[in-house]
Amino acid sequence: MAETQTTIVYKKMKKKIENGEYSPAQSLPELALAKEYNVSRNTIKKVLLMLENDAYVTMDLNKGAKVTSYSKEEVLQFLDLREVLEGFIIRLAVPAFTKKDTDKLKSIIDKMNKYAADGALMDYSACNQEFHKTIYANCPNKPAVEMTLKLKNQMKKYNSKTILIPGRSDHSLEEHTAIYEAIRDKDADRAEAEIKKHIHNVRCVFEQYYSFLF
Repeated sequence: MAETQTTIVYKKMKKKIENGEYSPAQSLPELALAKEYNVSRNTIKKVLLMLENDAYVTMDLNKGAKVTSYSKEEVLQFLDLREVLEGFIIRLAVPAFTKKDTDKLKSIIDKMNKYAADGALMDYSACNQEFHKTIYANCPNKPAVEMTLKLKNQMKKYNSKTILIPGRSDHSLEEHTAIYEAIRDKDADRAEAEIKKHIHNVRCVFEQYYSFLF
């Protein structure tokens, strides 16, 4: 089935928000957007409502729409919640991992090693995302995964920047390697502890470098 104009524009705007092309708190005037995407103002209204429902956009009756922004406290609260969710997810996922899945994680870790050594941090970040997706794919509790992905997507435009913090790639690699080894050893307790440690360290980065990331 062909996508509607509304769906096409929605996907394009969502991607731009995630990539940071539309900055946090940036105004999103309907007329300018209609011109940018060559669609009617009514289509833009529908798209903005969809993005508001996804928490990507904030609507104000007097000031119109703007890209959702987060305070430092909100970001840290999000990461507190993510730490709990990721721990829960990996504990359930570990028993479901096959050798093929574990080998896939090892392959990702090998690529992360190479990219970190080469300073290819954006490629490293892409592998990081693939690493976590592999864990999510093995978790039988899909609502927990969906909740985590929704939270992560809202923060996607910031998450990719954390790897640019000096020294962060080395620590990140150590953390992901420890998570992989726990999964390989079928040790759910250790895997949960290691991923919580990883998310806690990400939280520390956000707390220390908030002004840079936001």
